[in-house]
Amino acid sequence: MKNKLILLLFLSSIIYGKEVLLLHSYHKAYEWTDSISEAIEDSLQYSNVEITTEYMDTKRIYSEDYIESLYTFYKKKYQNRKFDVIIASDNNALEFLNTYHDQIFQDTPIVFCGINNFNKQAFQKYNIKKRTTGVVEEVDIEKNLNLILKLHPNLSKLLVINDTTTTGKEMKKEFFKAYEKHKNEIEVEYIDSFEIAKLQKKVTKLDKNSVILFMLLHRDDTGKVFTFKDGLKKIEKKSDVPIYGLWDFYLNRGLVGGFVTHSDSQGELAGKMVRYILKGKKVTDIPIIEKSPNSYIFDYHKLKKFGLEFSSLPDESIIANKPQTFYANYETELSIIAVTFIFFTIIIFMLIDSVEDKRKARNELQIQLNFIETLLNTMKNPIFYKDKDGKYVGCNDAFCKFIGQDKEEIIGKTMYHLFKNQIDFCNTHENYEKKLFNREKVDDYVMDYKLNDNMKTIIVSKDLYLGAQNKVAGTVTILHDITELIKIQNEKKQHESFLSQQSKLAEIGEMINAIAHQWNEPLVEMSAIVQDLELQYNMYNISDEDMKLFVKDAMVQIQYMSKTLKDFRDFLKPSAKKSNFFIENAFNEILNIIERQMKYSYLELNIQYKGPDLIVYGYKNEFMQVLIAILNNSKDAILQLKKRELNYKGKIDVIVSSKNDIVEILIIDNGAGINIENKDSLFHAYYSTKDKGNGLGLYMSRILIQDKMDGKIYFKDTKDVTTLTIELPKRQKNENLIT
Repeated sequence: MKNKLILLLFLSSIIYGKEVLLLHSYHKAYEWTDSISEAIEDSLQYSNVEITTEYMDTKRIYSEDYIESLYTFYKKKYQNRKFDVIIASDNNALEFLNTYHDQIFQDTPIVFCGINNFNKQAFQKYNIKKRTTGVVEEVDIEKNLNLILKLHPNLSKLLVINDTTTTGKEMKKEFFKAYEKHKNEIEVEYIDSFEIAKLQKKVTKLDKNSVILFMLLHRDDTGKVFTFKDGLKKIEKKSDVPIYGLWDFYLNRGLVGGFVTHSDSQGELAGKMVRYILKGKKVTDIPIIEKSPNSYIFDYHKLKKFGLEFSSLPDESIIANKPQTFYANYETELSIIAVTFIFFTIIIFMLIDSVEDKRKARNELQIQLNFIETLLNTMKNPIFYKDKDGKYVGCNDAFCKFIGQDKEEIIGKTMYHLFKNQIDFCNTHENYEKKLFNREKVDDYVMDYKLNDNMKTIIVSKDLYLGAQNKVAGTVTILHDITELIKIQNEKKQHESFLSQQSKLAEIGEMINAIAHQWNEPLVEMSAIVQDLELQYNMYNISDEDMKLFVKDAMVQIQYMSKTLKDFRDFLKPSAKKSNFFIENAFNEILNIIERQMKYSYLELNIQYKGPDLIVYGYKNEFMQVLIAILNNSKDAILQLKKRELNYKGKIDVIVSSKNDIVEILIIDNGAGINIENKDSLFHAYYSTKDKGNGLGLYMSRILIQDKMDGKIYFKDTKDVTTLTIELPKRQKNENLIT
């Protein structure tokens, strides 16, 4: 119900402030007209629509001059008003709008209802601008004739009463069109010109097998005007035969019944179309309802009076004024009594059930409390929970043991009572709890607990818990003691540092050997310069120019040797932090140290750079340490083969390329290779396939690449060569680039 109300209010807001003109053909208090008005108002009552109603009164007065005067009046009256929709009730109103609509209301859409003798072709002529839709009113005279013949098989005469109003004239055409099919079955007397007194006299003379079909009676030849009630009543009180009709408003006025039209259905459907238009639907998308919503309706008392069998009535007939049973007469009172009895019976059973449920709930609650307490006490993590005032309301045995106090000493106290000498510690906890109460996110945090001169490092997890009515009742805290874990991690770091130093020392040995190769040529060159200087000095006088030349040549060799030492020192220095660096620069610095060693080992070293963005994010010096370890492994694997085959041509290819978010480095050698079963073990500490290897080079390389630089290092399965792959993340946009 609540959802429907919200939807209703929403739909009302969509069409708030709309104006509708309801133009009736007839006058107020004319029952058909009033019924349509009431149905339209009911249909639009929740739409905040202002309805302006006009009555043309054409039942009582109708002429060209009168219609022209209405046009003049409405044009003056509504010249400054703009309507959203106009409803035309009955034929005269629609004809008026078809004639004068553009002069008065411009492009305002029209919805009609109660239209008799609807002519689709004529309508399309008037509806040039596609602005009109509506509901057709179509009396079905043929169905009524069939009904009369069925219910009165001994029919002697059918007296048809009609008037000469606009609607009456149209009804006359419809009657004789339908009568054409039955002219050999029914004797008909049609009357539409009469004086009421003479018509009453004629009705009294009808025999018992006659039937009256009452169509319309609004005025007689004398000009006397009758209401719906009066017109039919004057005939019914003089008649001893059944009277059938075409409109529902004649029911309860003396009709037996008939296949009748509904004024309220006409108004309801018209109102529904208006709602569609006010919500933005185009008139052209709302089809005309051409099938009139008619029904078979009969008066129970008249059926009984004339001895008509209910079983003879058409299917789905509606019986009005049917006597009510005792239950029907007192349905409301009996329903109230029944509902009240059922209500109190349910209340009694609910109370009984509630008492039983409470008893069971207490037992179940006690079981749950015992279970929760047992569960908390079996957990090794200290756990406690406090109320909103910061007082402990519960904890497990692990917490009691952790702080060295009994539960009775803890409950009802605050942190400031338990940790009197640790005010900063208590304030920190309290600040985190305040954040929780303010609905701020609080992640796990680390704190040091000082307990009996022992310092414990604890990860603290906090959250809120709910009490009655799902309101916040306090905080629950779980402590994770990581003191031993930190100790183990520190020992592991020390071990890794030791292994790193061992690996570093091994690489330093290799580096010193490489430096010896690098310095070999400069030292030979320096020796030749000194000897040449001595010879020049003993045999000739040395000019200043000769001395400058000797010094220049010597300085070239000294500077080369100095750069080698600088590169060696840089290699030994650990990187302070991660940074962006060029892969090519790292290789160039390594080559300054090991290039001559490779040359004297008769190895071919080729490096290819593929792609423009070969910048990685990591530790440059540690990466250079990895490169030296891997290149030395490749060199040793090739030299191992050279011992067996002196003319073997050793080759190391390095391919650096960019792939998506990584830089890939392939180091390929044609050395002795590796066994498949050894591939995974090569990265373990102290595992080596060399006779004098320490098994730390690849182990530290894996730690530096994978753990420190978030990369990958692994061997690829390749034929005839050994391929080691390194994958490193590309440069970080917000980090500086080092050279």
